[in-house]
Amino acid sequence: MRAAIQFLKGRAGELRVNPERIGVMGDSAGGHLAALVALAGDNPAFASTYKSDPYSGQSTKVKVAVPIYGVFDMYQQWLHDLHSRPRDSIVEKFIGVSAIDDKRPYFDASPLSYVSAKNNSTSFLVVWGTRDDIVDYASQSEAFMLALKQAGYFVRPVPVEGAPHFWVWDPVDDTNPNGFLAPRLLRFLAQRL
Repeated sequence: MRAAIQFLKGRAGELRVNPERIGVMGDSAGGHLAALVALAGDNPAFASTYKSDPYSGQSTKVKVAVPIYGVFDMYQQWLHDLHSRPRDSIVEKFIGVSAIDDKRPYFDASPLSYVSAKNNSTSFLVVWGTRDDIVDYASQSEAFMLALKQAGYFVRPVPVEGAPHFWVWDPVDDTNPNGFLAPRLLRFLAQRL
């Protein structure tokens, strides 16, 4: 994601892209990555890769981020997995180590760890379903939103009543969660991007 943003900014004129009006959006793991790059893309821990890339000096700052049912605190999701998926910890598989053995990678991979009043220029639209059986929205989306608000970010919630996990790619109509999200997303982008 960092490289894609840097490429767009580095070739903005040729691609007819306004480098000051770039946003990121993703669902589930993509929501996690969208939030992570929006908050920590220029962090030295992430900026040291691909130094030979001609666009590696470009900032990864984005104007808006739209994470949809994402994981923002990996340790809290690991705890949630212990109860909801005791034999299949998706976060532990993703991180590569148990939090019992090493919590640092969980902190480093959590967008929540990079929320800061010093870096609060990105606007967020945080979306989740109230019947998500994979990601606990209270310990993820709601806690993430609270941290963003406390640090002075512009943030808006879109809780989708009755929506499970994995619905964002369904057709956009009035019978599914996308029919609820679409007008709110378009309004947010028109106002903030």
